[in-house]
Amino acid sequence: MKKDWFSGATVDDILAVSMVEPLGPHSWQKLRTHFRSLTTALEAKSDLLMKAGLNAHQAESLKNRPVKIDAAKRLLASKKIEIITVDSVDYPPLLREINDPPLWLFCRGNTKILQKVCLTVVGTRKPSSYALLAAEKLLTEELVSQLCLVSGLAYGVDKKVHQLALKFNSPTIAVLAGGLDSIYPADHHRLAEQIIASGGLLVTEYPPLSRPRPAKFPIRNRIIAGLSKATIVLEAAVRSGSLTTARSALDYNREVLAVPSEIVRRDADGTNFLIKQGATLLDDPRQIFELYD
Repeated sequence: MKKDWFSGATVDDILAVSMVEPLGPHSWQKLRTHFRSLTTALEAKSDLLMKAGLNAHQAESLKNRPVKIDAAKRLLASKKIEIITVDSVDYPPLLREINDPPLWLFCRGNTKILQKVCLTVVGTRKPSSYALLAAEKLLTEELVSQLCLVSGLAYGVDKKVHQLALKFNSPTIAVLAGGLDSIYPADHHRLAEQIIASGGLLVTEYPPLSRPRPAKFPIRNRIIAGLSKATIVLEAAVRSGSLTTARSALDYNREVLAVPSEIVRRDADGTNFLIKQGATLLDDPRQIFELYD
């Protein structure tokens, strides 16, 4: 592992390359493996970039990366957004272990909690009363006070998870699929500010002015899974972002726990599907304590 890959790189460099949308996590891993530093990669000609594994369009996009970044740079200052690279001692250790870690994180709030022991909890945007009650039963004050809850600031289960952390005066991490200059969904702007005010953190790998698009959410979900030793799925459909997060957790050899769903609700049978595939059936908070013991 190259521990100084960003040596010599500036904030302007990182902002510019973070705006090159044709390059995803795997492409950046190829560049990190092939070149001794980001600055070396940025100085390379297109043929060398393609030799490293990029296609022609990606190589050309990197060579023609944005040069007008003043607006994004002003937002870093006005919104107090900090950039943490994968080389930094402040980078979350468990996230660094995955095979496609984001090479940079944009952060608003208390970055120190990236070093805390985290528990990821995700689920449907339209939870049943059963799922919300399950969240309260499983995420007890004793548990939440010891672990940093991670979720995605979405409607439904994500919102409930962050609210429980706030209720128990525990910092929480929200991982977004767009820039931190604007909150998605917009209805959760106040919740996001409450998370920051309570010592929590907003995190994304996308720069300011980057708007969330459907393709970004599965990419974002790997961070939600990668931050924690375990991922809990409270309620979800088989085809859902929550199951994408669970699959990422499994790919990273992390624990996946699922709350069994009511068999009459086919729109929430994703957790039963996970249990059939080998996820741990979760029905008691003591299971989480034992896992983190």
